Amino acid sequence: MKVWVAVLAILGGLFGLGSGFLVTAFGAGFGETEMANSGATVFWLSALAIFLGFLAWKFKKISGIALIVISIYGLFANGLFFIVAFIFLLLAGILSFRIKPKKESTQNNIAQ
Repeated sequence: MKVWVAVLAILGGLFGLGSGFLVTAFGAGFGETEMANSGATVFWLSALAIFLGFLAWKFKKISGIALIVISIYGLFANGLFFIVAFIFLLLAGILSFRIKPKKESTQNNIAQ
């Protein structure tokens, strides 16, 4: 399960990076500074989402909440440019809550 969280976070982050770059470029090209600023914010949050996908192995609840928040913010900030990244990041955030903690081996406890 934790591998899927990392894979989905990487895919969502990459699509988010592309979305953030496009919105920033078009916003700067058309002279819309607010649009360019929101695109740049989504770009850096998508880079953070990739990192959070791997952090979910250790801190599953914090990473899951952060991935869900990033996905919702990106959808509102970038609109339909972010829809593919939204789906991947939302799924990664939900799946991170389902990561089961690693159980210790019973053989190690018996040997002690």
